[in-house]
Amino acid sequence: MSYNRILIEKKLRQFLIEDNAFIDISSKSIPTNSFSSAKIIAKSHGFLAGLEEIKILYRLLNVDITLKKADGDKIQNGDIIAELHGETKDILLGERVGLNLLTHMSAITTTTRKFAKIIEKSGKNVKIACTRKTLPGLRLFEKKAVEIGKGDPHRFNLDDMVLLKSTHLKLYDGNVAELLRNTKLKVSFTKKIEIEVEKVEDVLTAVKNGADIIMLDNMNPDKVQDAINLLKQQNLRNQVLIEVSGNITKDNIVDYLISEPDIISTSILTQKPTDFVDISLKLE
Repeated sequence: MSYNRILIEKKLRQFLIEDNAFIDISSKSIPTNSFSSAKIIAKSHGFLAGLEEIKILYRLLNVDITLKKADGDKIQNGDIIAELHGETKDILLGERVGLNLLTHMSAITTTTRKFAKIIEKSGKNVKIACTRKTLPGLRLFEKKAVEIGKGDPHRFNLDDMVLLKSTHLKLYDGNVAELLRNTKLKVSFTKKIEIEVEKVEDVLTAVKNGADIIMLDNMNPDKVQDAINLLKQQNLRNQVLIEVSGNITKDNIVDYLISEPDIISTSILTQKPTDFVDISLKLE
């Protein structure tokens, strides 16, 4: 899965500058023109993400890199992920930036895979998605890791699509119809409109006033079922996508799958990935 290489390279350069603003004083003891080989090795199990990034990173540093694995591969403790050869100082210069990205992205991918596996076992046709709750500066990498983990990236930024939340609705005194009508007047026809509703009965108002997606936020599984049943009774279920979000974990996701929403989104994937993947670099 390849994202905008120019943007990836730009961000990696920024990360290197953050880690080495002027000079790596720890490497002053390393002899000039010292060359080394190194291996990036898995120290735990999980699924990999970030290999395109580490390849670009080390090529920026003029270090030869040979990947032994691919993004999305399953790894076990002791697996060789990549082999490096170049100036010792340059290998060490990229070590922390590269390992930080690999471990963070792999944790997200591994966590996403576990959610996706639960859905797959349920037999339900539901997407697992992340949210915009990402670390500033890392959204590109975190969203990519979710996709590698067989999840949906959702919105990348505020101009992707309209998402009307409780904060917008409050300014309209809870009037779903008025908010949607006013939004449609101000937004291009090319943009989908999603609205978050807090009351079961508001799903009918939302779909009848042109919402493309309805988010059932912080509703328990019974209320989600009631909302979807209400749409079915009015023959409106197929006219809108239903997204369920709010406090959804691996422990309770099965309860939400019963009603078969179209999307389940959770910030856990990017904010609090539950499956740490340990990766290290060793000079030979």
